[in-house]
Amino acid sequence: MVSPSDHMANERTFLAWIRTGVALIGFGFVIAKFSIFLEVLKGVKSGGHSLEFGEVMIALGGLVIGYGLAVYLLTERDLRDGTYRPRYFMNSVFAVVVLVIALSLAFLVI
Repeated sequence: MVSPSDHMANERTFLAWIRTGVALIGFGFVIAKFSIFLEVLKGVKSGGHSLEFGEVMIALGGLVIGYGLAVYLLTERDLRDGTYRPRYFMNSVFAVVVLVIALSLAFLVI
């Protein structure tokens, strides 16, 4: 039997995904605007890739929010139907995608 606390736990987890996505989007905006800040401060064109890195972070934030929504809806359906099972494969694939993006950005910085 599914209790209301199961649904509330699912909602808290969904809100954590939203919070993480919003933080990534905000961080992406900070990164994207950093080169503009340096140009204004020093009067020199930076020539860096902060705009592209910021755009990737913003897209990653949107991806995190979309993934969180998908997991939330699937979990709600499974709780309602009494068929909940952990999503090992789905979570693993998502983690690998985020890891590849992070490593790609790291290698571009070096």
